[in-house]
Amino acid sequence: MGHMTNNINAYCSICNQGYSLCRSCMNEKRFKPWRTVTDSPEHYKIYMAVHGYTVTKNKKIAREELLNCNLSGMESFRDEIKKAIKEIMTYD
Repeated sequence: MGHMTNNINAYCSICNQGYSLCRSCMNEKRFKPWRTVTDSPEHYKIYMAVHGYTVTKNKKIAREELLNCNLSGMESFRDEIKKAIKEIMTYD
């Protein structure tokens, strides 16, 4: 990251890592680019799975989506995200 660290103006919804968000992404209203929510496309996939689950409470779909995500950095995720992932991955 180097020189970008002093331009941190956004925090990842998954791991809370600070990152630099450019004006064009911030002002984009037609769609939600992953950069407005997370620091990486991979974290955006996790965000979408967790967000979908919070809205629908459909564990089966959320679990299938999370199985296609890289959850290797889960220790660094925000507490509410870890809690949701554990809930989704727990079979009823």
